[in-house]
Amino acid sequence: MKYALPSIIPVYLSACATVNVMTIDIRQPASVSFPPEVANVIIVDNSPVLDIDGETEASDRETSILSLDSVRTVFLNSLKQFMEGEKYFNQVELYPYKTYNGSDAEITPLPARKVQSICHEKDADALLSLDLFAVSASLETGNIAHFSNYSILGAKFGAIMRVYAKDGSQYSAPIGLVDSLFRQETADWGRKKSNVDEINSLIMEISLVGADKLTSNFIPSWRTTQRWYYSDNSSEMKQAAKYARQGKWREAADIWSKLYDDGKPAKKIRLASNIALANECLDDIENAAKWITLAFDMLPEKSRSELAIQVIAYKRDLDTRLNDIPKLNKQLGTEDILEEDSVPGYR
Repeated sequence: MKYALPSIIPVYLSACATVNVMTIDIRQPASVSFPPEVANVIIVDNSPVLDIDGETEASDRETSILSLDSVRTVFLNSLKQFMEGEKYFNQVELYPYKTYNGSDAEITPLPARKVQSICHEKDADALLSLDLFAVSASLETGNIAHFSNYSILGAKFGAIMRVYAKDGSQYSAPIGLVDSLFRQETADWGRKKSNVDEINSLIMEISLVGADKLTSNFIPSWRTTQRWYYSDNSSEMKQAAKYARQGKWREAADIWSKLYDDGKPAKKIRLASNIALANECLDDIENAAKWITLAFDMLPEKSRSELAIQVIAYKRDLDTRLNDIPKLNKQLGTEDILEEDSVPGYR
């Protein structure tokens, strides 16, 4: 578990309680689970050439806007680099030839025999086929508040990929991704020819974002998320908060566990949430889920307090992490976390 130090600015829940915000990086499983024997992967461009918004690639070149073919090349190379950087597979390679043989820009999946042939040629154990790639940019300008102008430059990205075993069978349903990015300026972006660099920059950025997000479908990835723990003005809670800031989660959990037995209902909810966080930061997700469930069960019925909202949100995240453990362990080839490595568990 990787975590950052808590925020130095506390958020006050009440006259005596504060919440300290921090961020942690959590590992989440990929959408596709490859068998252990898959070591070498080949990426193939099987996407049709599209006419986006009525603009052909020739007209793009006349205005120096990056052609769709150029952006697709950037995307494929970025996908290869991102996957290589994770060091999950022994080798990730781009197939040097375009394989699309369809007509009328229709999505045409690779035949099983073609997959087998490419994998045999490149000694690949799995094949990723880009079956659709589309990027478009748009400009919007207008006036607000009588005197102010605004200009919004947007880019949209879409891709569909299929994942094949070397025998031509598919590991999963097609993987689809749709995303968008926007930039806003007071300058007028309404003239395309005057803003080629900005347009190209945003198109490049959305292709990199797309490659990064698609990588997480094939390889377990890290995600940064927000967490929090509660404190108050008592000497014990201050000491526990100090331990938490130092990353000493066992020491903090010891104090929170002792205070839990004698706490009042609202404080017990906060303490149970704190102990759940300590377990999570020590990679004991099972105990973390048990403690946050205890906090959830103590909430007043139909409560809409800030504390209830936080506990419900945290429980949802921990339940998801707990359900993901078998899939993540299988993908990483790791053993289950040993019980003796946990902090005080659910009683």
